[in-house]
Amino acid sequence: MIKSFFPISLHSLRLESVPSFDLYILHKSKADHVLYRHKNTEFSGAVQDNLLANEVTELYVPREQRDDYFEYASREIADVVRDENLGANEKSQAVYKTTSNIMEDLFVTPRSSTRIKQAKKAINSTVDFMLHNEEATRSLIFLTSHDYYTYTHSVNVSIFSTALAQRVDDQIAGMADIKTLSEGFLLHDIGKAKIPSAIINKSGKLTDDEWEMMKKHPQWGQEILQQTGEINPTIEAIVLQHHERPNGSGYPHGLKADDIDLAAKICCIADVFDAITTVRSYRDPLTTFDALQEMRDKMGEHFDWGLFDEFVQLFHA
Repeated sequence: MIKSFFPISLHSLRLESVPSFDLYILHKSKADHVLYRHKNTEFSGAVQDNLLANEVTELYVPREQRDDYFEYASREIADVVRDENLGANEKSQAVYKTTSNIMEDLFVTPRSSTRIKQAKKAINSTVDFMLHNEEATRSLIFLTSHDYYTYTHSVNVSIFSTALAQRVDDQIAGMADIKTLSEGFLLHDIGKAKIPSAIINKSGKLTDDEWEMMKKHPQWGQEILQQTGEINPTIEAIVLQHHERPNGSGYPHGLKADDIDLAAKICCIADVFDAITTVRSYRDPLTTFDALQEMRDKMGEHFDWGLFDEFVQLFHA
């Protein structure tokens, strides 16, 4: 049986911890994965130094051991974020890769309450990092992937949305804590787990039936989270309303202006921005500048413009 692997950031492994999963390296000359450390073996500073000396920044975990890895990662990433020996860039890579790995698996098993809890833990650690390290937000924003996958899109949107929520903390004060908001941003598209990938990644225009299916993902996301018990009013509003528009042209309920939750308005801006700055099968990505200009000039009343102006400030040098 051929093993399947997924990559993890070297820095997501806490020093002196004992991973309960095997670690492989990619042997470039053989184009194959080679066992590097057996599970239940301490990952020491000397091991990490040796890998870095050989320019190894990613290791690989067998997919059949993913439950062990995700449990470890969601638990240990908080200590990685607090590690004073790691710089902002290394921490950014660790939290981004860890959260992306968990989200990738969650879209395969969307009704796994365990995986949802792990995703929440990971994004909470990301928020701690953003709140307590002044370089963190900028580092994460410029680390976001430009290749579109539903799971990386979810992480990107959570980072952009959380950064915007930080900027308007006076408006969200008393509405919800920043960690709850970030969980909702991360899970905003979980309903797309019910949509065939052929539709999500279709290169041409969607048929009317395909578009009607796509428009159901907010309600499907609500249903999934209700079934797992991993929902609250803040998360529910983000999941249900992130495609609503102030002029009433959005879906699923055609809400207008003040009827749309503030957190959903934040998510809407980040969602559109990430969608048009990542590589898609049907078009090339826009640069940050061009994307912001197109959003301002061509998207009419899609956004709360006060929030949009604050969003633009995230990209100023």
